[in-house]
Amino acid sequence: MPFTMRPLSLACLCAFALHAQAQQASPETNLATVVVTASGSEQDIKDAPASISVITQQELRQRPAHELAQLLAGVEGVTLNRSANGTPTIQMRGFDQAYTLMLIDGKRVNSSTSMFRGGTAYDSGWVPLDDIERVEVVRGPMSSLYGADAIGGVVNIITKPIGKTWKGSITAETVLQQDRDLADSQKLGFSMNGPLISDTLGIKLYGNYDHRSDSKAQSTFNAGYPLFARTLNRHAGGQLAWRPDARQSLTLDADVSNKTQGMYTMERDAFALRHKGNWNALVTELTVSTDEIRNLKGMIDTQTNPNKSNTFGVNGKASFPVSWGNQFLTVGFDARKERLWDPANLKGLPGVPTTQSSPTTSVKQYAVFVEDEIRLTDRFAITLGNRFDHHENFGGHHSPRAYGVFHLNDAWTFKGGLSRAFRTPTLVQNSPNWGSVSCGSATTGCYIIGSRDLKPETAISKELGIQYTQGVHSASATVFDTKLKNMIDIESRTRDVTLAPGYDNFVGFLPDGRPIFSYQNINSARTRGLEGSWKWQALRDVEFKTTYTYLSAKNTSKAVHTLLVNRSRHNLNVDADWRVNAQWNLGATWRMQSEQPLNAANTVYKPGYGLVDLSATWQVSPRTTLRGGVLNVADRTFDRINASDYSEEGRRIYVSLNARF
Repeated sequence: MPFTMRPLSLACLCAFALHAQAQQASPETNLATVVVTASGSEQDIKDAPASISVITQQELRQRPAHELAQLLAGVEGVTLNRSANGTPTIQMRGFDQAYTLMLIDGKRVNSSTSMFRGGTAYDSGWVPLDDIERVEVVRGPMSSLYGADAIGGVVNIITKPIGKTWKGSITAETVLQQDRDLADSQKLGFSMNGPLISDTLGIKLYGNYDHRSDSKAQSTFNAGYPLFARTLNRHAGGQLAWRPDARQSLTLDADVSNKTQGMYTMERDAFALRHKGNWNALVTELTVSTDEIRNLKGMIDTQTNPNKSNTFGVNGKASFPVSWGNQFLTVGFDARKERLWDPANLKGLPGVPTTQSSPTTSVKQYAVFVEDEIRLTDRFAITLGNRFDHHENFGGHHSPRAYGVFHLNDAWTFKGGLSRAFRTPTLVQNSPNWGSVSCGSATTGCYIIGSRDLKPETAISKELGIQYTQGVHSASATVFDTKLKNMIDIESRTRDVTLAPGYDNFVGFLPDGRPIFSYQNINSARTRGLEGSWKWQALRDVEFKTTYTYLSAKNTSKAVHTLLVNRSRHNLNVDADWRVNAQWNLGATWRMQSEQPLNAANTVYKPGYGLVDLSATWQVSPRTTLRGGVLNVADRTFDRINASDYSEEGRRIYVSLNARF
């Protein structure tokens, strides 16, 4: 569906371009960007054996966002979506957020067990933006290093380190809606760290509070429900870091979070103890971590059935060079146990004698992995890796990968690889004693249950990319193709008792007549496409950045392939930044999304649209920054069409004040 830029947004972008052409561009020195997620050890991003992007500290400060997911939308290959209540979620290379592994300083986090409907939407928001140093985004499967859930990619949120001197920041922000029937939002966050004993003991503290009330405007799709539901997010945490000597460090992290989206509240407590050692050529890391996620409401609007999930993990790795063959080797292990306590939904089918004596279910798995970077020449390196995972219910699985990086010269780099990834069913999907009401009603709808017959999902992914960096220009383009088998699905269900027996995953009827459906594997799905980026330092003080994703995502299980729902074929982001002088910075962002299907039959579509945001930053003093802007300048709004859709907010103003000390 065609869409156009409004005159105001076009004028702003043209103004940047005309100003850029009026002066001679001035190249700047490109500093190396160091990343850790692609290989498990530090390396220049140009050498990383993966398609990887970094959201920098500067971008975190300049762009208005309450949730990290909103910032991830500017990364090529990543698209922003939202749940029905407005919670931002991401898709990576066409896969929902459940297929993207979320890490916090390398430690995994997963809410899908406690909130099977949209639980992963919470996982990008467990860390306050004030405590984030940078975010590394690896696009494409990374199961060889990280195991299950990394089919779409990996997002590693890296928090601020403890410095040698005391420093900190505090941020206050508000977003004011033009439509006064929609609630405003407020946010307050802080982060501070410094030494307790110089070069030996340090501490970090951080916190965040943001709030938005229920909107007065009602959804036309869900009568009686607010168009945008209430949000209340609270975080607090800290880190204690001890360096007994120059070779090793020990850190203890503690974090508590409380996130409310609509009527659902999730609480998370997390603790981790990590030891890092640098023994000349050998670098080691050992981490013991645990978290508990509590769903205070449960999963049904009209009921209160709390549950909680726990994860316990121990993992370690060692990296070291091997002189023979000019290799760099990383070996490691990972052991994890997940547990769910859910007395309401783990008691068996309603209306029949219970088949589950315990309200708890759990699963254990362990893994060993190895990755070897072989530098064949100064310009060409290949990385070979494999991970063997043993799952309590599904046995052993190998996740190999091979990746090559070739620097033709200082400007041109070619990358490409082949990898295999897998994803095991969650605890609820795999437990036949777990069940929940569905089909729109807690009393007259249908009922869904887990299944022991499920198989793990497996994916084979190929990619080939090229990168260019020279002077004032840097660009990249990557083509990718991922085939997914045994996709786990519960979309196939109905409350119609006549049609229900014809469904492949129909199990039977409850005593009250409601049909029962189980999770099932569907044969296959495929996503492929092109992702690209271009950055142009037009002047020393004027910069343009563009990211684009072309995506073809289809259900290939049947003879006639259909598009996967909630996926846009085209996604484009254009950012323009102008540093007017030492005090002022102006910015504009245009985000375009083409139409997307909203049902499996591809008969209902959400129209495509483009949104423009404008921003300004004033450096009031060396330590105080005032930001403001207008979001969705053209006031383009959309209400939900069906349960798979989401509403888009209209024009609004944001103001933010940041003070550093």
